[in-house]
Amino acid sequence: MQNLIYGMLAVPLLFVLAALSRRLSNNVLHALNRLTAAIVSIIFSYMLAMRKPGQIFSEGYFYLDALSFWMLLIVVTLYFASSWVSKSYLVREDKRGYLARTPDQIGRYYALFQLFVWTMLAVLTLKNLGLMWVGIEATTLVSALLVSFKFTRSALEATWKYIMVCTVGICLALLGTIILYYAQFAALGTEKALNWPWLSQNAGLLNPSLVKLSFLFIFVGYGTKIGLAPMHTWLPDAYSEAPSLISGLLSGALCTCALYVLIRNLIIAVPAVGVSYVTTLFSFFALLTVAVAVPFVVVQRDIKRLLAYSSMENIGIMLVGLSVFTSISLGATLLHMANHALIKFVLFYIAGTIVQEFQTKNMMRIHGLSQEAPHTATFLLLGMIGILGMPPFGLFYSKFSIIMSLFAGGHYLLGTVMVTLLAGVLIGILYHVMRMLSGRAKRKACSDLLDHTDAPLLAAMLFASMLLGVFWQQIPVLNNLLVEASRIIAGGVQ
Repeated sequence: MQNLIYGMLAVPLLFVLAALSRRLSNNVLHALNRLTAAIVSIIFSYMLAMRKPGQIFSEGYFYLDALSFWMLLIVVTLYFASSWVSKSYLVREDKRGYLARTPDQIGRYYALFQLFVWTMLAVLTLKNLGLMWVGIEATTLVSALLVSFKFTRSALEATWKYIMVCTVGICLALLGTIILYYAQFAALGTEKALNWPWLSQNAGLLNPSLVKLSFLFIFVGYGTKIGLAPMHTWLPDAYSEAPSLISGLLSGALCTCALYVLIRNLIIAVPAVGVSYVTTLFSFFALLTVAVAVPFVVVQRDIKRLLAYSSMENIGIMLVGLSVFTSISLGATLLHMANHALIKFVLFYIAGTIVQEFQTKNMMRIHGLSQEAPHTATFLLLGMIGILGMPPFGLFYSKFSIIMSLFAGGHYLLGTVMVTLLAGVLIGILYHVMRMLSGRAKRKACSDLLDHTDAPLLAAMLFASMLLGVFWQQIPVLNNLLVEASRIIAGGVQ
């Protein structure tokens, strides 16, 4: 297993070196990018196939359990999808987008893209909480270069805000990690410093006051990276200005990685400080995040910023699922992560295609999309139905399970407020989407630019979300992973 992990991490780095050499043509770069993602996906698939139920791999710096595998499954899926559709997206940008103004940047883009994915893969395979923090900080540095990739004034401004806000947040997470190490030193000594398995096994011996203070800093720090209000100010700008494929990865993959590290710390905190502390903290920030998103969704004009605030809504739902802390809500939260990643990636890709077709991100200038670009319009409508949690897409089942777990646990006020806020987001998004799809086009589209080679992949991702919602229990690999991962998060409390 360790050799497979080394292979999975080494292959993207080899491609980075090749892309930075500037000796390869664009066609070769497109092919090698797909090949690299395919090799990593095959290696991960083999690791997943050879893993036995309940098996944990722990050796050296690496640690893999069901929770790690579930998060890796999400990231690798988006990695493969992004690599596959990147060729047609970049070719269109090279003709009429920002790449037309700055040629010969495809190699730089691919190098940063692969390095970005590498940092996320590293975070999900590491054992040490300190090294996880280093990995999350590395994702910020690399993704900042991708956010500023267009090198426009607005992109540079978004990058500056992203770096400043997330750096402050990650510093708070570092402070929390240092306090956690002090709690470990006081109770357990210096053996296996910040080793997650060791800490999780002995979490009940840690000083509750120190752990509570530590987790508060860790929550705010990684919450900034996730995009929780009021630390969310970087998120709409970064999602809007980054290349659309990167926006999809920021929303679906990077958010998953940050949540993963937060969950690893949560597993240590709960036995020491109790569930009620976590429930109060998570539920408050979850409601605040969704509440902040609602008015911005209603008045939004930028299609990618609309999707960014939709991500905040779904982040709030995931936090609510973690706050309830039952087996049903935890499993539904993990399922929600996967479904959100699949659908949001499709939507960001479609949003990028719409911008290419109409040469604007302003939704007020886009009308008659169903007539001007029917293929793009179809995927936009299906994706929006999916992200709003309507059947038969998977988000309906995960969202429904989380809300029902709220009422089943006696959190009637929290459940009522959450449903009301979600209804506001639904109305706002439907209003904007229907305006774009209907009416007469005042601004003619270039053409229906959605590539026929990409449409099957986007359709497969939407179909996969349906399968995850309805049939995940009938798929043994997914069912075992989800059940085991939920038990790991519960961490002996249940």
